[in-house]
Amino acid sequence: MPSLATAAPARQDLRRLLTGSGADRLLLVLAIVTIAALWLWMQREVPAGPPMVMIYHGKHLLAEYPIPTGGAPIHVHAKGDIGVSDIVIDTHGVHFESSPCIGKQCILAGTKHHAGDIIACVPNRILVSIRGSGARNDGYDGIVQ
Repeated sequence: MPSLATAAPARQDLRRLLTGSGADRLLLVLAIVTIAALWLWMQREVPAGPPMVMIYHGKHLLAEYPIPTGGAPIHVHAKGDIGVSDIVIDTHGVHFESSPCIGKQCILAGTKHHAGDIIACVPNRILVSIRGSGARNDGYDGIVQ
């Protein structure tokens, strides 16, 4: 067990580490204010409103639709490199109904309905992305947008 004489210097070293100079305190306050400002800016920049389905062929935007809350489903025929993909947007979300690709991974991906979800038909170069906020909005984190 350490004696009181040896414990006191350790406590003084700890106190010296925790107390900084005025410049250290200023830098700490500036860092906290900067982090708070960046957080608020990122929250404002996240798209709000109903989830929007974006359909691309390569880098070209083919169509943009909101996910409907009722009514008839929307069928989009997206012409890609190897044929036409049939994409259905309904109250449950968006999914590929048919596609000319061989593996049919885009159809097997199922229905997507959350902001940030993506379905791709790689051979046909068709990409379906959901942007905005929905019932479950995980939003973007600080690294991925």
